Amino acid sequence: ATCYARPIIELDTDQALGILSNAYAGCPFIVVDERLPSTKATLGSNAAHLTTRVDPRTGLLIVLCAIDNLGKGASGQAVQCTNLVLGLGEATGLTNIGVYP
Repeated sequence: ATCYARPIIELDTDQALGILSNAYAGCPFIVVDERLPSTKATLGSNAAHLTTRVDPRTGLLIVLCAIDNLGKGASGQAVQCTNLVLGLGEATGLTNIGVYP
């Protein structure tokens, strides 16, 4: 996914990455990195890989996310939610490590 937003405060890319990292700190399946996310890196996992950029020309905040549609997109997300409902560890039976290469 590629998402765009106009921030209400002035940001640069480093600040935006810091905010994103802080927001997802402690989330076992979210990887925030300065590198562009790759769907290959998420293959077979329940992980979501995120990065962000601020376009200095337009001031737009751009957030990019890659997931495996079968893992995080459907079955993995269902297992994660079921774990939470049953009081199990959120990551029980799931992996955040992809099978590529």
